[in-house]
Amino acid sequence: MSKFCTKCGATLDDNATFCTACGNKVGAPAPAANAAPANNGGAAAADTPLDQMKEKSMQAINNFKNDPNRNTYIGIVAVVIVVILLIVLIASMFGGGYKGALKDYFKSICKKDGELYMESTMPDKLIDYMEDEYDLDKDDIEDEYKDEVKDVYSDLKDDFGSDPKISFKITDKDKADKDEREDAEDGLEMMLTDDIKWKISAAYNLDLELTIKGDDDKEKEIEANAVVMKLNGDWVVASFSCDDYRYLNSSMGF
Repeated sequence: MSKFCTKCGATLDDNATFCTACGNKVGAPAPAANAAPANNGGAAAADTPLDQMKEKSMQAINNFKNDPNRNTYIGIVAVVIVVILLIVLIASMFGGGYKGALKDYFKSICKKDGELYMESTMPDKLIDYMEDEYDLDKDDIEDEYKDEVKDVYSDLKDDFGSDPKISFKITDKDKADKDEREDAEDGLEMMLTDDIKWKISAAYNLDLELTIKGDDDKEKEIEANAVVMKLNGDWVVASFSCDDYRYLNSSMGF
């Protein structure tokens, strides 16, 4: 007569000592549905969601090895999907990368947001340096940039109506190699200050196609170029230029 696991109901070999599907010891009573795991003075198993995911992943893989049926295959697929979603969530928590910096740059102009403009064009280390070295208050820097983006917004409003919006599409991307990044680091040291150890961990030269439109139902597409870099840990728009709209041109908040 076939034996069955008292925990999960899987079919067992006559001489099995444990269940190959769930690991339950043969002959052990099924655990109560709400029973808490024993600690015995040590750390509890699967204390965190990541631990639980790891445990379930290994269990699904072992199940598939021992009993490659449709249900265990579906279980593995489900675990993989959860892991992918977790990776996407973690990535979103730690910022949007160079595309996020570009979105913030254009959003700061359309929303007349001086703080967002500053954050999208200047790394935190540089902002801190300006506060300390030149006795500037961060709010004063934000107010100065707010005045600048308000002027840009006013020009956009005149051409496209209220609530202007800028969207972009990347048409070409050129990644900077190590030598190019090091040359740029040297340039920042000469242009700005050598009191900061400049580190560019990644940089791209981007060709863009911008679409600008507003409430007047006017719309215009223009070509543009941007240099974005991960500078001292922060993605920033180091420079931006386009032919048609001179007032959008900038160079890293300076």
